[in-house]
Amino acid sequence: MIGKKHIPQWKLDEVDYLIELFNQYKNIMVLKVANLNDKQVQDIRKFIRGKAIIKMSKKSLQIRAIERFKNESKKENLDDLVGNIPGQAALCFTDIDVFELKKIFNDNLWMVPAKPDDITPVDVWVPAGDTGLPTGQVISELNMTLRLPTQIQNDTIWIREDTRTHKVGDFINVKQAAVLKKLGVAPIESVIKIHYAWSDGEVYSADVIYMDLEAFKQDFTSAYLAAQHLAIELGVVDKETIKPMIQKAYREALGILFESPVYIEDMRDEYIQKAVSNATTLNILLLGGGIPAPTSESSSKPPEDAEEEEADEEVGIGGLFG
Repeated sequence: MIGKKHIPQWKLDEVDYLIELFNQYKNIMVLKVANLNDKQVQDIRKFIRGKAIIKMSKKSLQIRAIERFKNESKKENLDDLVGNIPGQAALCFTDIDVFELKKIFNDNLWMVPAKPDDITPVDVWVPAGDTGLPTGQVISELNMTLRLPTQIQNDTIWIREDTRTHKVGDFINVKQAAVLKKLGVAPIESVIKIHYAWSDGEVYSADVIYMDLEAFKQDFTSAYLAAQHLAIELGVVDKETIKPMIQKAYREALGILFESPVYIEDMRDEYIQKAVSNATTLNILLLGGGIPAPTSESSSKPPEDAEEEEADEEVGIGGLFG
């Protein structure tokens, strides 16, 4: 008879602690930690202290805890959470909104050394000055591998001038990565990424979490306006179209009115606005300017001349209506 497999007490304690965190916080996020070092993890815990708890555990224990929490809480979509835990992941427990926590992570990034086979996202520069490296074999590495202009000063190697070793999109090979690390050059941005999030039954994939919100707002606005325009053209009346349809009908009615050989006393202001608009347009087309302001010469004319001009002006405005 095969005996029952013994489970170490520390594993049971770990699962119990995770269950406690599941019950305490409403938001659980899966963080990728494969490319993070211990110092980065410690830094993360410092800047989210009091806001969130990051717990690193074996994947098997994380899954065991989620399965048990699912059975005890009857919460939804926890199977999705299990299915989205990568090989090396930490669980982050918080009551902060997932998008707010993403912003905190994005605002706290590190510059780290390039790794072999990295594609540089930025231009890589080695600054001028003392490298602190002693003379010897390393100087040939600087000269041959990165083509750096060097000199010996005070028994250390100096870089004579700021030098760009890689442009955006360049490939970094094994030797180049090693030499850049010796020089303390860290050109790669490292930021905590949320791989998946569960919020009291709601789930968010990385595509949703890192969506370009400004582009989404613009696309949504464009789609809304296009749909509204189509509905207006089709004569669909609802709370979204009734106001612009009334405005459209009003503008069309004014257009018909101005083309008709009639004068309506109640519409006097509209006639004047139309006349001024027509006059301004004609003046721009013919003279390239706005309606000219009265000159000092015209203001000094005798009263009778002014009366004649006023009469001429009235005839001119009336002439605009045919």
